[in-house]
Amino acid sequence: MTIKEHSSQLALFPELFKTPTIPSISTLPEFDLAIDNLIKLSDLGAFISVNVQGVEKSYSIHVSELEISSDFLKDGEINNISPVYHLFPAEIRHRLRRLTYDVKNFFNQQNSLKTPFGYFLYRPHFRIWAKFVEERKIHVQKFLEETLGGKKYSKYFLKCFKNGYRFISTIQDETAPWEFKDNILMQDIREIRNEMESNGSTLHTLNKTYPDYPAKAVTLKMHHFPLDLKSYIDQLSIRFAFKSIHLEYLTHVKIESIDDVKKLSEMMVE
Repeated sequence: MTIKEHSSQLALFPELFKTPTIPSISTLPEFDLAIDNLIKLSDLGAFISVNVQGVEKSYSIHVSELEISSDFLKDGEINNISPVYHLFPAEIRHRLRRLTYDVKNFFNQQNSLKTPFGYFLYRPHFRIWAKFVEERKIHVQKFLEETLGGKKYSKYFLKCFKNGYRFISTIQDETAPWEFKDNILMQDIREIRNEMESNGSTLHTLNKTYPDYPAKAVTLKMHHFPLDLKSYIDQLSIRFAFKSIHLEYLTHVKIESIDDVKKLSEMMVE
């Protein structure tokens, strides 16, 4: 174990340090003040961060990153970049963003304080907030099941896949050894993904001379796309975390009110 010592630090376990001049935090008046402020702060509420993950799924193809020999490409295509291909059309993306990111609309002047790094949620609203998040998750899941249920999710997935697949077909030279299927199925993509996962394939390691290279390349580009609606719903998350605060910030302040919390949050980002 490596112990790093600094003259300005406070030791929680001073007996582990070789330097006798490092004071123990538990023996200093600042420690008592910090603990008192921490208790008062927790009585008022808690700093909270909100993070929404898994909503947007998109990809684009930079021809240069595919590391394809220029012999297989039309002249001038080596630095081409495809459009951005989205899993869902704009209307669904817009509604989904509203249903998820608008979770932050819960916060207002009556239940929280806006801080430079999130919110300070007042303690009486903790349970209300947790219940609100769970209700929003259920609402989002219902929207997805109604909008993308049945074959709809797979159709959007295949359309997104084929956009990239067609893009590669437009940049290939007639000397390229590739084959393009007229009809790619979800089962085809699932089998390709399983094969590449077992082999640990990457864009760098793919053999560009194989006929099925384009399908494998696009499958890799879409590796972060769930293959079915249930998997998409499972990876979608609205997460919140009550943030801890270093005692150092509480040694030279006095927490008595929300105004004190506001000053503290501003001081923490200076």
